[in-house]
Amino acid sequence: MKRGESKPSGSLTAASERRKFVRATLVGSALVAPKNGGRACTAVLDNVNKIGAGLRTKERFPANEKVTVSLAFLDSDGVEQQERLDGTVAWVRDWEKGFLIGVVWDDLVTQEKNRWLYYYLEETLKASH
Repeated sequence: MKRGESKPSGSLTAASERRKFVRATLVGSALVAPKNGGRACTAVLDNVNKIGAGLRTKERFPANEKVTVSLAFLDSDGVEQQERLDGTVAWVRDWEKGFLIGVVWDDLVTQEKNRWLYYYLEETLKASH
């Protein structure tokens, strides 16, 4: 750090840390199921990255609820591949057709655990550069 520069505040540092993970725009259907065994509902995936996703749902999910999000991907042969990611609802906002929710994954997306999502994110990021 050069002399005279001030250190960024904690909240700015946290925001810039989150921004390091570029969001990929992926519009598709998903299934969101509460871990407590409640009723699953369909959702539309707005964006996703290695630490979480933004979805639109018809059902309200309370903040801090543990959920499983199921995503479908088509592989190179056109065969559907399912991936399930566990996470926590970070925020909920009213939306004209239901609710917008942000889910933070319990674990960072990795090639070993989330092959299809990892591959999708890598390819999307390559294409954007």
